[in-house]
Amino acid sequence: MKLSEQTINRENTRAAKYDFREKLFGSDDILPMWVADMDLPAPKALQEAIIKRAEHNIYGYTTHDDHLLETIQSWLKRRHSYEVDSNQITFTPGVIPALHALVQAFTEVGDQIVIQPPVYPPFFSVVKNHNRELVENPLQLQDGRYKMNFEELEQQFKNGAKAFILCSPHNPVSRVWTEEELQQLADLCVNYNVYLFSDEIHADIVFNGYKHTPIAKLNEQISAITFTLMAPSKTFNVAGLQGSFVISPNIELKKQLEKQLSQQGFGLLNTFAYVAMEATFQHGDEWLEELIPLLEENYKYLESDLYNYTKIKPIKPEGTYLIWLDFSQTGYSHKEIKSKLNEEAKVGLNDGVTFGKDVGNQFMRINIAAPTETVKEATKRLVQAFGE
Repeated sequence: MKLSEQTINRENTRAAKYDFREKLFGSDDILPMWVADMDLPAPKALQEAIIKRAEHNIYGYTTHDDHLLETIQSWLKRRHSYEVDSNQITFTPGVIPALHALVQAFTEVGDQIVIQPPVYPPFFSVVKNHNRELVENPLQLQDGRYKMNFEELEQQFKNGAKAFILCSPHNPVSRVWTEEELQQLADLCVNYNVYLFSDEIHADIVFNGYKHTPIAKLNEQISAITFTLMAPSKTFNVAGLQGSFVISPNIELKKQLEKQLSQQGFGLLNTFAYVAMEATFQHGDEWLEELIPLLEENYKYLESDLYNYTKIKPIKPEGTYLIWLDFSQTGYSHKEIKSKLNEEAKVGLNDGVTFGKDVGNQFMRINIAAPTETVKEATKRLVQAFGE
């Protein structure tokens, strides 16, 4: 059966996406198209690997070995032409815990850290929760495509920013930054000695005609001040297994990061996180090659109906499975948009305000990583509620 046709009932599995709808949206009959996990089954090879490991029936302390490191290295090389030494890899329970550790290890209270809204909501809290100064460098929407404001960014670096958090590919605007854009950013970070924390968790989901470039591979200068954060969680729908890794080419800085992780009490991943990384990176290519065309088709369906029958304008994605929807031409206020979504369309989306109050007021984020029929149903509901 094709990936697009595999419908799985996720209710009563403690799935955040389904079993907490009433608390989040005020109703349990909401079609949930919000949190960034997929309503699609993970690769069969992963399921088989987990079952095999579970049959062992001892779940004591588990660590990684050379084979897992080699599997990660091989994946990065064949998918991104990115060659990484095994001693550059540090395992963490997730990208966000890793960002918290990086902020604590390489900045001090009061230091300025730059982010680019609209952006993944935890980026705000990893700065504010440690009493660092949040500096916003908003992306600019030009002709339906978001771009970086390099002129403002350079001024912010001149003003003393200590670190910059990059989202690449970008969530929620789905930009896959070009090598030229990344080079311009890298040059600024190097020139002003700004640490670069690069969240590349969506790196593997890139649409036809685009290419993800790990920013650390551009040159030795940017590599020396960059930490690249990656995981199989978005790629293969295994976020609940909670395993990620940080690539730190500067070994001295890597030691500082690992010291901070140790101070936070972090030691080993859970047993099945290691199993998931190995199985997906070793056997997941074919599954991923089926996923990306499905996402492209789902987007085409969403785009066509929204453009033809509503004034909702989806921002064309270059990667990820998260679509940024522009409601600004509908004439509705933020409050009215939320009300119509929850009470009329009964579709649960991520509120754009959480990605940046000033830049997300007229936007919502929809997740299209689902069977095609689910995306069609969500689109139909949006058209019924917002149709002209």
